[in-house]
Amino acid sequence: MKKILLFSAFAILILSFSSCKKTVVSFTIVGNWNVDSYYENGVDNTTAFKATYVNYKINFDASNNYIETYTAAGINFTNAGPWKLINGGNDIQLTNQSDNTIRNFNIIEIKASSAKISENNGTKRYHLLKN
Repeated sequence: MKKILLFSAFAILILSFSSCKKTVVSFTIVGNWNVDSYYENGVDNTTAFKATYVNYKINFDASNNYIETYTAAGINFTNAGPWKLINGGNDIQLTNQSDNTIRNFNIIEIKASSAKISENNGTKRYHLLKN
């Protein structure tokens, strides 16, 4: 009986921590972000990224919507839709409302003013700064 109570208490504690993490990540991600650096297959491609996606910005609001804006080849682009945390708060999922495409990013690290995320199994890594 003692083992069952101990296991139950441990399970509740683990679930509480995972729920707290999701809340903290969700709260931290809200705001305006831009790309500080970009790596592809371990190679710094920040200059190429910023030349291709001019003035790239992404905003995550508290209502779980995002707006991503940039200029490419002189054309202004906007992607928008809902965002949500998945996999226990370890990943963020963006759904583009215009075509329902889904992009998943792994949250490597997130702080109040910076974040490191990756996509495509880590082949693309972004260092973001909050404005």
